[in-house]
Amino acid sequence: MDSGMSADNPTRMADGRRYSEIRRERGTALIEFALVFPMLLVLTLTVVDVSRAFFVKNLAYQAAREGVRSLVVGTSADSALVRQRVMQVTGAAKVTLKSLTITGPDANKLQSVSVGVEFHWLFRGLFSWLGAVFNDPATLTGVAWMRKEG
Repeated sequence: MDSGMSADNPTRMADGRRYSEIRRERGTALIEFALVFPMLLVLTLTVVDVSRAFFVKNLAYQAAREGVRSLVVGTSADSALVRQRVMQVTGAAKVTLKSLTITGPDANKLQSVSVGVEFHWLFRGLFSWLGAVFNDPATLTGVAWMRKEG
C-alpha cells in the first residue's frame, strides 16, 4: 500500500478512506466534546468543593486534638491557652473559628474540646442545581477526647 495520495486517486488517504469521511469524523468528535465537557466541568468543580470541605473538617478535628492536648499536658486547666492553641491551628489555614467548647474532666478523667469552624462553599449554586441543599456558611465540627493523667 502506498503512503499517501497517489497521482491516480488524489481524494483517498493511505488507509483507503476519503478526505470527506475524515472531515465528517472530525465534526463528530467536536460535537461529542461539546456534549461531554459540561459534565466533566461540573464533576471537576464538585470534586474541588467537596475536597475543600473534607480538608476543613479534618482541620477542625486537628484543632480540637491540639486544643485538648494542650489542656491535658499543661499543669493548669486554662481555657485561654486552649483557645490560643486552637486559634493558632485554625488561623494557619485561614479558617474562621465559630465555636469552642471545653468539657471535663468526667469520672474517667476524660476531657474534651469541641471546635466548630465556618466553611463557605465555592460553588453553592452548583449543588442546588444538582438537587442538594447545603447551608452557606456551613459549620463543621471536630471533637477530641483525651485522658488527664495524674
